[in-house]
Formats: sequence, structure tokens, C-alpha cells
Amino acid sequence: MTRQPLDKALRRALEATVVKARDIAEQAATQAVKRLGVGDAKPADYLSDVQRKLRTRLRAHGRQLGDSKDANGQQSIHKLVTEVAYEHWHRMLFARFLEQNNLLMYDEHTQLTLAECNELVQDPDVARDELERHCQSGWELAGVLASKMLPQIFRIDSPVFELELAPEHQRSLEQLVTGLASDTFQAQDSLGWVYQFWQSKRKEEVNKSEVKIGADELSPVTQLFTEPYMVRFLLDNSLGAWWAGQRLSDSDWQHASSEQELRDKAAIPGVPLSYLRFVKDEVTQKWQPASGAFDAWPKQLSEIKALDPCCGSGHFLVAAFLMLVPMRMQAENLTAQQAIDRVLNENLHGLELDQRCVELAAFAVALEAWCYPDAGGYRSLPEMHLACSGLSIAAARDEWKELSRKAGKQNLTIALDWMYQTFQDAPVLGSLINPRRSKAAQIAQWSELQQLLGEALSQEHTQQQSEAETEVSAYNNRLEAGIVAQGMAKAAELQACQYTWVITNVPYLVTRKQSGLLVDFCERNYPASKNDLATVFLERCLEYCVDGGTASIVLPQNWLFLKVYSSLRIKLLHSSSWHLIARMGAGAFETISGEVVKAILISLSRGNPTGQPADLLNAGERINWIRGVDVSEPRSVDEKSKLLISSDIQSASQSGQIDNPNSAVILGEALTGSPLSEIASALMGVSAGDGIRFHRYIWEVAIVDKSWELLQSTVASSLLFSGRSEVIFWQEERGQIFELAESVKNINHAAQNWQRGRPSWQRKGVVISQMGDLPATIYYGNIYDSNCCAIVPANFDNISALWCFASSPEFSENMRIINQAMKVPPQTLLSVGFDLHRWTKVAAEKYPNGLPQPYTNDPTQWIFHGHPCGSVIWDEQTKWTANDELRVDDSVLQVAVARLLGYRWPAELDAEMELAAEQREWVQRCQSLDAYGDDDGIVCLPAVRGEKAADQRLEALLQTAYGDAWTTPLKNRLLEIVSSKSLSLWLRDKFFEQHCKMFQHRPFIWHIWDGLNDGFSALVNYHKLDKAGLERLIYTYLGDWIRTQQAGMANGEDGAQERLLAAEALKRELEAILEGEKPYDIFVRWKPEAEQPIGWTPDLNDGVRLNIRPFLSARAVGKKGAGILRWMPNIKWAKDRGKDVESAPWYTLGLQYDEGEGARINDHHLSLAEKQAARS
Repeated sequence: MTRQPLDKALRRALEATVVKARDIAEQAATQAVKRLGVGDAKPADYLSDVQRKLRTRLRAHGRQLGDSKDANGQQSIHKLVTEVAYEHWHRMLFARFLEQNNLLMYDEHTQLTLAECNELVQDPDVARDELERHCQSGWELAGVLASKMLPQIFRIDSPVFELELAPEHQRSLEQLVTGLASDTFQAQDSLGWVYQFWQSKRKEEVNKSEVKIGADELSPVTQLFTEPYMVRFLLDNSLGAWWAGQRLSDSDWQHASSEQELRDKAAIPGVPLSYLRFVKDEVTQKWQPASGAFDAWPKQLSEIKALDPCCGSGHFLVAAFLMLVPMRMQAENLTAQQAIDRVLNENLHGLELDQRCVELAAFAVALEAWCYPDAGGYRSLPEMHLACSGLSIAAARDEWKELSRKAGKQNLTIALDWMYQTFQDAPVLGSLINPRRSKAAQIAQWSELQQLLGEALSQEHTQQQSEAETEVSAYNNRLEAGIVAQGMAKAAELQACQYTWVITNVPYLVTRKQSGLLVDFCERNYPASKNDLATVFLERCLEYCVDGGTASIVLPQNWLFLKVYSSLRIKLLHSSSWHLIARMGAGAFETISGEVVKAILISLSRGNPTGQPADLLNAGERINWIRGVDVSEPRSVDEKSKLLISSDIQSASQSGQIDNPNSAVILGEALTGSPLSEIASALMGVSAGDGIRFHRYIWEVAIVDKSWELLQSTVASSLLFSGRSEVIFWQEERGQIFELAESVKNINHAAQNWQRGRPSWQRKGVVISQMGDLPATIYYGNIYDSNCCAIVPANFDNISALWCFASSPEFSENMRIINQAMKVPPQTLLSVGFDLHRWTKVAAEKYPNGLPQPYTNDPTQWIFHGHPCGSVIWDEQTKWTANDELRVDDSVLQVAVARLLGYRWPAELDAEMELAAEQREWVQRCQSLDAYGDDDGIVCLPAVRGEKAADQRLEALLQTAYGDAWTTPLKNRLLEIVSSKSLSLWLRDKFFEQHCKMFQHRPFIWHIWDGLNDGFSALVNYHKLDKAGLERLIYTYLGDWIRTQQAGMANGEDGAQERLLAAEALKRELEAILEGEKPYDIFVRWKPEAEQPIGWTPDLNDGVRLNIRPFLSARAVGKKGAGILRWMPNIKWAKDRGKDVESAPWYTLGLQYDEGEGARINDHHLSLAEKQAARS
């Protein structure tokens, strides 16, 4: 029975276990290594002779791993600790895997359980060697037995396993292993998840640190376990397609009624070929594999050499093994054992940057071999062709020379020297290294080098028996270096070979995240693909192929259409046969959320179908069709996996791709019309280099004066007028944003684009949000942000046609055929086909009177009229704007409260703002509500200081706003919409939470309270809450409430004492905010210490986010984290994205918070003394 993938619940349990195990194992390893003083210059006096020898061996092993040794003898231990933790935990885990599969073998015929291992340990007389005699527990014995079974995985002579972990840590690890469900050890993909989860913490640390990715970071950052359905699709449509080509007859191809019929005929037991796709040939109408039949491959399975150069934990290798074994049994009439041995000997090869992954891959393949039906269970297997391509040789050169000198082999000395030259950067470059490019490849065969090293090491072992103790350290160094050299020679042999079939999921890493070494290598050797490590690996995979050989790869999709990869596309379209592409879209990996990775599954062959490295596009041969399957729309893995089998197959001529814009690879119908660039221009918008500093929502700013400019931003869906919620701190182009741009004009910094899009300003057109479905809105010439692109027609008369096209589903669909990038660039937007005549006719029908002037009923937009219930809509009958029925929605009460607190919208304050006539009418009607606006912006919920309770004042405003339409049923409808029973309860319990959510968690009406439902509560207009406003709140309003409660206490009123205590506590908190001592201070990261606010003197231009902090930092009276506010808005202060320039006032602050220089730290506190000293 085929072993199944791990289900989600077991996967979550495995993740929790592995993450916890790594913490425990690394703590235990650190203690054990330090206990021996491995990092110290000299051994401690208390160490025994045995411990001293082990210490010496561990130091030698650590240096080979990459730990550095200083001139004073001190040695780092980081890599050694990581190795010890990994090896100890994984030997236990592998022993458990073996035991649970009845494969933990005492000898070739005897299986043991962990319980039986415990029994054997109790009787030292049965121990067969020193390793077994040394075991103190059943787990240790199980680990030793696993090491003997898997010598390729665990070096039995490794000093790592002579290091004992503390008993308490050992017990904790044992409990974690035994706590895993039995089904975990039966799943086909458990081992793959084990390593991904082991690396998850390190991956998070590296990503957070924002360091350039080099040797230490590359493996964890690029580790991504490939989903089983992706592996099966790629393998079924490469090896499976070849198999179908060999197995099916002409009659099958001619007469089959469906794809499923062909799958059934090609399938054999154990190889269902569920994902194999077929199409009918455009000329002959015969069925054929959608990816082709790979006619250039050998006809015999024994001659098909497969390589995974980034094999990770062996997922592709295991899947290929499970296809090749039954195929060879069927084709060659072999037994299971014979087929397994031949597949391991002749077919499978793997390389991986990380030695630990190589071990996992070897174990995964061995486990499948031993568990294979009718294969006889455990037995010795042929040596697997797996090797680590990232071994560190930094400390090995001198030891290598000494090793070869002692062996008396001059040719070994020469070979080792050029091997050092070739592989000195292997920990970063790994499988990218191509030994065939090196002159060294002309000196000796890699297999010969392995043999020479083996002889030298054997001789070294023999000589060591008679060497003096003073030579032990040097011997250990030579031994470790020689083992590394053997491993490197094995990897080099695999790297120098070429293969029929390369299958892998390549590492993804863009240039800006790569270390200098990696960037230089890619630029020098792979200039066409250098922008991402994934595309560099694509080229390297094709180099690994023989002519006619095929690379079947998982990698990101953007190289198919981004302009920067056009030379790569042209190169591959000319030099390779493209077979099948599956567009996976977002959500294809269950472990990656959102839009982070949009992958494709692709197969390409080196050279033309006959295996010749010709120019495919100019060879005069028959058309090569690129087939495509698009499953990018569904968001779940289950949906995508089903659609890979059933969705329509698209076809496109390979030669025709060259003529596409930028030679983008486009599968689907040809686009109609001339390029949009013939009638319009397109430019990206401004990048301030620090958007959080310069951008604000309109409601955060009291008045949009000359310091601010309206900022057009993105929209969630296509609407005539939207994306008008923000402003930018422009200061007439001579203020802070200008100063930042000037300070970075000589370096590569986003602020250099602060005026980008200027040619479009003051013109009209359409703004496209550059992500997702590319929604559009009408553009009125404002400054616009960097996530937008303004498309401006050369002729203003074409704006209606342009809008109709841009807001139609057709625009997005056509664009996504051309370009599936997360963010579509302007030049690509202009490359879409646009039929001006057709869309002019559409516009004439839809907008016979022209496009309307701005209108909206959305209170988050600057063009909002400001009326609680006013409504302006598009009237399809008149084809123009019109008044609608009075609004009854969730914004009515929010707008009414804002008006009650004295807030006015920008449209009310700007008589020249361009608005629809009906919109302007509602602006004017708002004047009748001005009398209800509070003078000081403080409205208490209970009746205080002679003012009516807030709910009464609110209802009076609503009654005037609705006029005769105001009724009790209408009020009840409004309350039902906001999930409340009365206005007073809504104001008390729901208003502030709903306000925060509606206004993007940047509230401008704050609800301050003392924590009691019947206590003091006040709504405060943030724009009026200056120092005098806060003093008025404390001493006038709250003071009046306190006096009322004091009087109530004197009169014996129930609850008065509790209300008094709560009010006095609130007063203390507000007075602390007024004073401004930390943690009640405001900190603004772009202002020097001398300009930081002292006490409650906020600069409203700094935004709600920073100014609200003292109120949220106060002692919580209700919701945790909300301080003295009724609800906690979702505001994060810790650190903003990006890095500040050196001239920034707090450039080094990040160092105090374990961040680097330039980190944009917000959650910092300054004392009053510090601020005052800075001003003096």
C-alpha cells in the first residue's frame, strides 16, 4: 500500500514537537560543549585524558564545519553546537522511525523495539563492541544501531556522538519523540516536514535580521518543502509521459475517448499517473502527452539518469524512486529487490547544500526501499549517489597537503589543490558550481580522486597507531579534512556529470537579499538570469542536462513576463524545447500564506526534440507547442490539485512568444487591438522613502493646508471615485520630504522617487492599483502613491473609453495573461491590447453625458459631503449623478458623532474642490447641523457640567439631519445595523471599536473612560485635544464628575464610592499624560531629542499612531493593552519597515533593541530630564 502524506493535525503536532526539540537540543549541546571547554584556548585541568582527546577531536570537527579559531587559541563553537544538537535529536528520531516501521535491526535478521533495546542495555555482556558497551539507555543503543544501519547518514566514528547530553535534556528529548503519534512515522512526507520545521526558527531569525544571505543563512531561508501534488504533477508529466510514449500503441493514441482512458492504459500498479495530461495534436488529431513524449530520452530505463541538485529531504528522489522501481519491475521483469538496487545504482542522484538534508534524503530513500512491498525488509543497500555540495573547506587546505604528502601521492596533492580552488565557496554556491568549467577537470577524474583519498585516509589510520600524543591534534585535523575532501570529491563527481532528467524545487532568493559573493558569481556566470537565484538555478539545471535532457522544476513565475528577464526568455526560447507550464498562483504551498510565492511547474528540454543544441526558432522544423494549465485562481491546495487534472490545457507556439511584448511567455488567446501605449502614457507614483512618516489619513489632519497635498492611493475594487483617503506631508516641495530626498541623492534610496509621476499631475486619466485584480478609479491629477499607476490619455476625449476598459474585467484578465507579477509595472500596463473604437462605443452608451464629477457616500474619502444621511448615486436612467433616498447604513451614526464632536470633512472646508452638483448640495446642507457641534470637542456620555448626556445630543442631531423621516423605527434600524439596543449603549460599548475599524485604526474621536459602565466616559475630538484641551478634560469635566461623586458619597448614594475611586484613578493617569514622564511620553523617531514633545504637547502632523501611545500605555482599566481607551486600535509601534539614513537623528537606536543601525524604532521612551537637557 502506498504511504500517504501527513494530515494537517499530525503535521501541526510534528511542528510543535520539532520546534521545541531544537530549543532543548541546542541548550543541551551548548552545555555539553562548554563543559569540555571546546571553545577555550587550553583544556581545563579537571578534564580526564579521555575528555581531553574528545575535546581535541571536537575542536578539529568544529573547524571543518566552519567555526573560526583566533590567534590566541580561542575557537567559536556555534556551528559545532548546531551540529551536535541536530545529530543527537535526529538519530533518536530516525531510530523511532525505524522502530515504528519494524526496521530497527540488531543484525540482518533480528528486529528490535525500544523496549528490547532497554533490556539489552541492562546486560553489558551482550554488547558486541565499544559503541554498544558505552550505551547507558535503550535510546542510545537504538541510536547506535541506527548509525550502523545508516553509515552514509551517521558517521559512526564522529566525535559528536561521544559527547553526552545532560540526563534531564536527554529525557526531555526522549519524551518528545515518544509523544509523536504512530501515524506520523508511516506518512510518506514526514521526514521532509521534519527538516522544514527544524529550520523554521532560524529562518524567522534570518528574515527578521535583514542581513544579506550567505553561507550561514542560505539553507534555512531557501528551505521550502514541495507539496506532494506538485511533485506528482511534474513527475507524471515527464517520466510518466515518457512511459506512456513507450507503453501505448498507435491505436490507443488514435482511438482513446478521454484523457482518463489513456491514463488507465499507461498506469501500472503503484504508478497511477493521476496527474498525467494529454492533448490532441493540432495537425493529426491524435492524442499525445501534453508535455510531449520526450523522444530524445534513452529508450531503456537503465540509461535514464535523474538528478535533484537541490534535493532537500529527498521528496523528489523518493517520488522518482516509487515510480522507477515498479516501472523497471514491469519493463525488465525484475524482482522488487533487483529493481530497487538498479534504481539506486543507475537512476537516482542527489545534491544538496546542507549536509543534514543529504542525511535526511538518504534516510528517506532507504526507508522506502526497506518498506517496499515484497522487497524483503531490511538489508544492506547499494551506496546511494547522494552528496553535499556545500561542504566547508575553509580550514582544510593545509591538512589536505599534509595528508597527500604523508601518502606520498604527488598527483593527489595537485588534485586537492585545484579542488580547493574550485570549491572554496561551496557553502554559498553549492550545486551551482560546475566543475566542467574548471581547468582542474582536465587533471584527474573525480572517481580517481575519491579512490586516492580513500587510500590516503586508510594509510593515515594505520600510521596513527604509532604516533606520539603530540601528533594527535594534527592527526585529527588531517582526518576531518580528509573526510571532507572525500565528500567534496563525491559531490564534484555528481556535479561534473550530465543527466537525462533534472527534477527539483529550486531556492528562491532575489538579488537584493544575496551576499556579495553570490551576487558576483551570478553576474559573472549567469548574466541573463542573475536577478533571482531561482532563475540562475534554472540555467544551471539545463547545464546539468545532456542534449535532449529535461529539467522539471518548481520555481517562481515572474521570469516568464518581467522585462528584466527578457534576455533569459529569448535565450531559452531559442535554445530549449518548452513542454508544459502549470501556473499555480498564490496559496499553492500550505505553509506559505498570501501572495508571497506564486510558483509555476515547468518542464524544458535542452536543445530540440531530437536532442540537438540547435536554434529552435530558426531551424525550419515543425511548430513546438508550449502547453499550459492555469490553476492560479483557486486559493486552496485541494482545489489546485484537482484542477491540475481537469482544467483546460492552453497551447501557444514557442516561436510566437518572441513577438510578444518583451518576449513575455503568454499562454491563452491572442490579445486584440493596438497597445494601449499608442493613446496613453503611464507612470508610477511617488515614493517618499518613509511612507509612515509622510503619509496620513485625511481625518488625522485637522485642515488640509499648504503643508499637505491630497494623495491618490490604491482601491480595493474598481469604483468611479475611490482611493481618496490620504494626504502627504508635502510642505510645498521644500520641507522634510525634500530634505530626505536631498540627503540620499547619491545613494540608491526610495526617496529619490519622491516626485515620480509629476508629468501626470494636474491631468486627468485613470489610476490603476498595481496588485491583485488591478482595480481602477478615475484620476483627477493629484499626487499619487507608489502602488498606483496613472494612465493618462494624450487626448482628453478618450478618457471615458479608457475608464470603461480599465474598469472592465477584460482589462484585468488580459493583463494577467501577459503578466502575473504581484505588482504590474507601467510599461506592461501599456502593452495590453486596446480597441479604441470598440471602447469609445461602450463609453458612449454607458456615459452619454460624459463621466460624472466626483461623488461618494464613503466618509473615509476627502470628497465625502459630510452629511450623516445624505446620499448621491449614479442614476442609470438619466446616466448622471442624482440624489438618492436618505442613507441608513453603518456610517450614519459614525458621521453624526464626528459632527457632534465638531469634525468637518475636507470637502466642507474647500469651496473650490471639484464635486458633483448633488454632492456640493449636501455639503451646503451640513450647515444646518453646525449648531450641534461641540465647541471644545469634549462630549461626556453621562450628563456632566450642565450638558445633556451624549445620546440625547446625538439623537437631536440625527432628528435634524433626517427631518420628517426621523422615526423610532428608523432609529431602531440604525441601531440594529450597529448591533445595539440604544444610542446610549452603542456609545458606551460599541462606538469606539466600530470607529477604529471604519477609520483604519487611526481614530480621530477618542473614547476615554475610567473602566466602569456607569462611570466617567468622554468622547474627545483628537484635533482639539491640545494641552489646554486635556487640562479642560481633567479639571473641568472630570473634576465636575468627581465633585458629583463626592456629593453622592456624602448622601449615601449607592456606587458613588466606587465611581469616585475609578474617577480619581483616571485623573492620575491623565495627569501623568499631561506631565509626559515616561512611559507616558510621546516619541517621534524622525525628530531629534531637542524637538521631542515635552508633556502633552502633541504635533498633530505626527499622526494619531504616535500621539495616541500615552493613552494606550496608561494603566489598563478595561481591555488589555487599551489603557484608558474603551477599545484597543490595532496599532504597532515596535519597528517600521525600511532603514533610516545615517543623518537620521536616531540612526543608532536600533542597536539598543537588538536591531541594526538605521532600524526605524518607534517604541522608545525618553524621560523629561533627557528631553529638557537636550533643549538646554
